[in-house]
Amino acid sequence: MNINAKSLLLGASLALVASAATAQENTRPYLSLDAAGKGVSACVAMAKENGWNMSIVIIDRGEDVVASARMDQALPASYKGATLKANTSLSWGMPTEQVNEVLENAPVYKQFPGILGIAGGLPVIKGENALVGAVGVAGSSMENDAACAKAAVEAMR
Repeated sequence: MNINAKSLLLGASLALVASAATAQENTRPYLSLDAAGKGVSACVAMAKENGWNMSIVIIDRGEDVVASARMDQALPASYKGATLKANTSLSWGMPTEQVNEVLENAPVYKQFPGILGIAGGLPVIKGENALVGAVGVAGSSMENDAACAKAAVEAMR
C-alpha cells in the first residue's frame, strides 16, 4: 500500500471515530445552554416581580457554570453563595435544604469544604433520574431563594 492510500485510510478511520464519538456524546442527558438560559430568565423575572435582588448560578454535572446572573442591586457575596449552593446540591444530589438536615444529624460532614446547606440549591434532573446539573440562588430570604430556584428548574423542563 502506498503512502497516499495509507493516509486516506487513516483519515477515513479518524473521521469515523470522531463521528461515532459525537453521536455517543448526545445519547447521555445533559444541561444545554438554552435550558440554563431559560432557568436564569425565569428566576430573574420572579425576583424582579417581587423586588428581590439575587444571584443565580446554574452548573452542569462537571460543576462548570453554564449560565449565571447577578442582578444590579444584589450583593457581591450573593454570587458566591449561589455558586456554593449549586455545588452543594450537585455534589449531594439533593436540595440544599435536605443537605442541611443531613448535616444536623451527622455533624461530621460539616468538615467538607464548600458545603452550604441552606435553602436555594436544587439539582437539575433530566430523563429518568439523570443528574445533569444544579441551580443555586442567593440574595434574599431562604424561602425566596428556594422559590426562585424552583422556578428556574421548572423553566428548564
